[in-house]
Amino acid sequence: MKFSNKHGQVSLHREQNIIIANFCGNLNASLVTSFSNCLFEQVSQLANKPWGYISDSQNLLAATPQAEQQLTVLASAMVRNGCIASAYIFDSAIVINQMQRIIHNAGLSVDIRHSLFKSLAQAKTFINQTMNDKAAQFHSV
Repeated sequence: MKFSNKHGQVSLHREQNIIIANFCGNLNASLVTSFSNCLFEQVSQLANKPWGYISDSQNLLAATPQAEQQLTVLASAMVRNGCIASAYIFDSAIVINQMQRIIHNAGLSVDIRHSLFKSLAQAKTFINQTMNDKAAQFHSV
């Protein structure tokens, strides 16, 4: 699924229990709204199973203040709806700082530096390993 406007675009697809988003350009409120709706449509198909998220967004420039606020709400909603691992592929220091602020403002204690990768393959490996580790912890309790 793909959404775009004159400022930027976002696409989203799912590979098993990993949702992968790709943001390009500038992210504004209307793109975040479209993305959120599509994301939770995908999540509903996972039937309450845990899932992971990857933002493969090397061409993302920045999010507007309104989009950043929406992403903060979205980040906490993702965790409440079963997201147990996230990974990011960003090139921009601005985007990295915005994402860390979003995570912090969402009340999540995650240091984005431990979830930043150079390639989609590395990010997928991290997500799969993290989900396997969490599943093993759950089953050993």
